Amino acid sequence: MEFEHVKPMDIEKRSMEIIGQELAEKGITLPADKAHIIKRVIHTTADFEYADTLTFSEHAVEKAKEALRAGATIVTDTKMAWSGINKRTLENLYGKACNFISDEDVAEAARQHGFTRSAA
Repeated sequence: MEFEHVKPMDIEKRSMEIIGQELAEKGITLPADKAHIIKRVIHTTADFEYADTLTFSEHAVEKAKEALRAGATIVTDTKMAWSGINKRTLENLYGKACNFISDEDVAEAARQHGFTRSAA
């Protein structure tokens, strides 16, 4: 068996192409200003239903871009969402991505208060 070494960015690029093809085959056209975001969500979750169900508040994309350019910190409550964030790009904007779901103090707070770890 022969293995092919493929760069992660090439894998991601091809994944996005496949997502675009799948959406086209389903007759789904994404709004141009939100297409990259929706494709990223689909890529992260492997759930094509987001193409139909993901909604955005008015000016959400513009406000998010402003926040990212200002060095925002993104906090996720799942490792999967955290993994889908391009950390290098975020760091270039002086931002960072955090996930505390596995931290012991978060688990302890959740136990003490009867919350989920996401709520804690």
